[in-house]
Amino acid sequence: MATGSIREIKLKSGEIHYQITIDGGRDELTGKRIRAFKNVNGSKREAKSVMHRMITEMEQGLLTQKTNKKVGEWMDEWLDNYLPNIEETTRRGYRHKIKTYIKPAIGDIFIKSLRAEHVQKLVNEMIAKELSPKNIRDTFNNINSAMKKAVKLRLIPYNPCEAVELPKLKKYRANVYPIEMIHKLLDTAMGTDMYLPIFLLVMVGLRRGELLALRWDDIDFKNSILKVRKNMVNGENGVILKSPKTESGIRDIRLGNDVMSVLKEARLKYMNDAFNYGVGFQNLGFVIRQEDGSPFKPDSMTQKWERFLKTHNLPKIRLHDLRHSNATALIQAGVSPKVVQQRLGHADIQITLNTYTHVLPEMDIEAADKLDSVLFKRA
Repeated sequence: MATGSIREIKLKSGEIHYQITIDGGRDELTGKRIRAFKNVNGSKREAKSVMHRMITEMEQGLLTQKTNKKVGEWMDEWLDNYLPNIEETTRRGYRHKIKTYIKPAIGDIFIKSLRAEHVQKLVNEMIAKELSPKNIRDTFNNINSAMKKAVKLRLIPYNPCEAVELPKLKKYRANVYPIEMIHKLLDTAMGTDMYLPIFLLVMVGLRRGELLALRWDDIDFKNSILKVRKNMVNGENGVILKSPKTESGIRDIRLGNDVMSVLKEARLKYMNDAFNYGVGFQNLGFVIRQEDGSPFKPDSMTQKWERFLKTHNLPKIRLHDLRHSNATALIQAGVSPKVVQQRLGHADIQITLNTYTHVLPEMDIEAADKLDSVLFKRA
């Protein structure tokens, strides 16, 4: 609850002024007091009336503090001071959007001067550049959240983002390789250092970070099980290993005999390479590793994949789409979506069904044909 006080000031001329101080409490993070001030040239009664009005405005969020902060400065402060507990990968993404999109467009505008038309212009320019609706929304959400906090701290009277119109999100459809293209991909990669990562992404359906965090200790060769326990991500200060985002991401995936044979051969190669390389080999146990045993950075693996496609003139899809190709092949093979969900580590089966709806019509036709053959079969 806001409070107010009045201090009488006697000027050299003999005039009496009244200085009003409104206290809105302390900032929840910095501990600094939230205050507003006003001088009244009038009677004490008038000063009390002004004070009560200011208290009401402070409590309603209409009274703001003096500030010369610009949008770019405030975005950095918001991220560094008011989001202490977000994931490092999330912080990295926020900082990228602030640096790449927000600061160049509206960074030099004072936050008290920021209007809806400024933010709308930024959104429209991103649309014109054909950036994805999700990217645009995520960038907008950063600005919106920062301005909501500025309102709460009485830095601005209202949030200008409330009047901004955003593009509709397009339903994502996975881009996948058909079975015959997967065969061609594996044949092309055979004998190169891209074979094992491509093989595991296609055959097991791992995420990029899960693949790069995989160690030989995570593979149970006796029971043919691959254990997903870690995820490698890009942090602000380099690569980090962390647990998957959700509990469902921690999972055991059963492997077939062919996959196990490839992994056994790869493990033997790892041990031979470690011995032949000598003292400088980093024996960290990563399944997917560089020549000296050190892990790949996630971005480096993506770039390596893109160069591989270009070199061999293969259809361009994202590295992540190899995971989608795995899931699509499983569903087309008649594997239950529930089993696919568990193997992929989706938190909710609805995520699985929504992502792979393009496969379901084909399965529906196949189901109808099978039903015909069963119900109308004659002895």
